Amino acid sequence: MSSYDVIVVGAGPAGVSAAKAAALADAKTLLLEKCPTIMANKPCGEATSQTTFKTAGVEPKPSIVLNRAYARVYAPNMKFVEIKDVGFLINKSLFLQEIAAQAAEAGADIHVREEVLSVWRDGDIMRVKTNRSEYSAKVVIGADGYNSTVARCLGINERSEPIPTVQYVMVNCKLECTDVVRFFLGNDIAPGGYAWIFPKSEKIAEVGIGVRGAPAKLYLDKFVKMFEKELGNAKIIDYRGAPVPIGGMIKEYIVDGGILIGDSAGMVIPLTGAGIHSSIAAGLAAGEVVAKACHEGDTSRKRLSEFNEKYEPWIMRINKSLKVMRALEKMTDEELNLLQTLLDATDILDLANGLNIKRVAMKLLSHPIFAIKLAKALL
Repeated sequence: MSSYDVIVVGAGPAGVSAAKAAALADAKTLLLEKCPTIMANKPCGEATSQTTFKTAGVEPKPSIVLNRAYARVYAPNMKFVEIKDVGFLINKSLFLQEIAAQAAEAGADIHVREEVLSVWRDGDIMRVKTNRSEYSAKVVIGADGYNSTVARCLGINERSEPIPTVQYVMVNCKLECTDVVRFFLGNDIAPGGYAWIFPKSEKIAEVGIGVRGAPAKLYLDKFVKMFEKELGNAKIIDYRGAPVPIGGMIKEYIVDGGILIGDSAGMVIPLTGAGIHSSIAAGLAAGEVVAKACHEGDTSRKRLSEFNEKYEPWIMRINKSLKVMRALEKMTDEELNLLQTLLDATDILDLANGLNIKRVAMKLLSHPIFAIKLAKALL
């Protein structure tokens, strides 16, 4: 049986980042991925901020950054607010592989096509059984997604509220806006969620939707037909769906010898469903904390809870974004149309990302409708 200080399960943004941070802190680290390749296996719009690259420590190479775009957020009546901040449309697979390469350079072992079957605590040691071998570790980090095997094995049954998402990668598009990522709100378009069109190039786009209480694919196909001019002759070359946890972080994600991060712990910005940046930050914090805990010989839940201190800014953002989402999900299309006329780009960025929501609430406090429906809820 091979022994490690840290075993990380799952090689998404959280997992590769955790493996990198743990290895950089001189912990003997193993990263396990059940798929044959470290790549973007979950459907994702693959749009992220420039700050994400700085957090990850990855250079924005042309091979990874496929396009640069600003954003528009559309109300149900198709009027929009423009956000001039430029973000990246990326090849997420190459982005993950770059971080995995950094983890390997720092000394981490990486095994692909190795699925974790069970995890259990044996005294002060964690045991991990896979389809190929068995390992021991001082700490196991579960970064294995919404349906986490690690969570189930550790007796953590709570999961964040999911939103079903479906996405197409479409080619032969005739996009009117190749430098704009577009988000579309409305109960007729995407009940309880939103739809998106993200241009990877002039002819390739990711077109997706997240909805609650309704069939996601049905609404996605309806959405595609709305853009007949741009997407009418386009062909689908990638069709995937998955649940995205938007209900905020679960209450208990740290146990003796184990910690959950990323989707498995609900570390996603609720209003947007964005999880790349928040998961990378979680992985870096978790890897650093568990490595130190291993060196100190104390891998108790209390010691590992230092993670909460390091991740506190993101915990606050997730909680604030959840508060905004709960308020907005009760609004009618008419109210969303009216809200669009009152908010500017900074307001939307603060609300969407769980930043200075108090400032936006104060701005809306004097409005006869939104004072009660939104402002007081945010305050």
